Parts: sequence; structure tokens; C-alpha cells
Amino acid sequence: MKNKGIDYTIIPNWLTEGECDILYHRVIETEEYVKSLGPDIAATNTEGSAYSKYKETDALGGRSGAYNHLDDPIIHGIMMPAIRRIFHDGLNVRMWANTFRKGEGLGTHTHRDAGAPNCPPKSWAACILYCGGPTDGTWFDFQVRPGVFEDVHVDNKKGDLIVFSADVPHWVPPHDTDGIRVSIAFDVCEGNGAGDTRVLRPIK
Repeated sequence: MKNKGIDYTIIPNWLTEGECDILYHRVIETEEYVKSLGPDIAATNTEGSAYSKYKETDALGGRSGAYNHLDDPIIHGIMMPAIRRIFHDGLNVRMWANTFRKGEGLGTHTHRDAGAPNCPPKSWAACILYCGGPTDGTWFDFQVRPGVFEDVHVDNKKGDLIVFSADVPHWVPPHDTDGIRVSIAFDVCEGNGAGDTRVLRPIK
């Protein structure tokens, strides 16, 4: 899809609404367990947390270095067949989930910041799946030409997959209604390019 000359991809209806509902409830059901596996690596980063900008100080997404959501059999059973439809076997996946309650969101960040600071630019893909709950969309800061960046708003539609380069800055504004916004994000790379090998899972 092109937006004012900016390239990113939206795969419509990548998952069904029913599949997204299952994922939504499973992420919430396992939230406290995943949080118990380790500290929020984003919040303990000396440069500060992208989550803390919007009140989130104990973020589920901050456990991406301690847990891969593909290890959950229910999530794996839905996500892996869908991933194999668009990415070939042999690549690796790092997957995590985000839960945002009223007043919470996610400040500007890139997936390279969190997962692979030494990975060459544009060598791996970032993907976002909105599973349900209140949302004001996702914002991206795309470079439209050398040295010139433009903010682009992308609507979140349940079941659609957004695919973009992992070095693109993006953020999620806080929502002001009751309910929990749930999304699943994952990065796809060759070899060990997506950071700690303990949380990489092969596509197969």
C-alpha cells in the first residue's frame, strides 16, 4: 500500500475476527504469567521506556526478551500457519503481545531498538496485528526522502496485518475509554538477527 509515496504493506483479513477474539482473550489470560517471567526490559533501559511516556510502567510487551508468545500452544496454532503463508521456512520469529488499558499507550520506538541494535537496517520485517479493544490506530514516522520524515496514521482493523521495516519509528497513542487494547507484534529475520536467540523461534 502506498500513502503519499510511502511504502508499507497491509494484508487485509490476515486472520478472521474469530481467530483474533481467541488471541485477544488468550493474551489477557496469560498476561500475569508472562509478566512473572522477568522484569520489564523496556522500563529498566537506562535511556527510559517507550511505555512510560503513557503511564505503562510494567508493560507486557517489555517481556519480549524473556518470552516468545509462539510458545503458547493456542497462539502458536493460530499464528504459525498464518505466518507461513507470507514468510518462508527457515526464518526466525520473535513475538510478543501488548495490552493497553485506559490512558496507556506506547511512545515512539523502533523494533531494532529493542531487539537487534547491531542488525543492518532494513534486513528484517516488523509486523503488527490488532486483536481488539479500544484503539486510535498506530502512527508511523516514515522517511519520504533523505532527511525528510512524515507522520502517517494507520487505522487498526481487527485481523489486518501491518508489515514494515523494523527500523521505522512508530507509536500508539493512549486511548481514553474503558477496555483493553490487545495487539500482537512480531519480527522476522534471518539467522540470529532479531536479538537474543533464547526467544527466537523458527518458521516451520
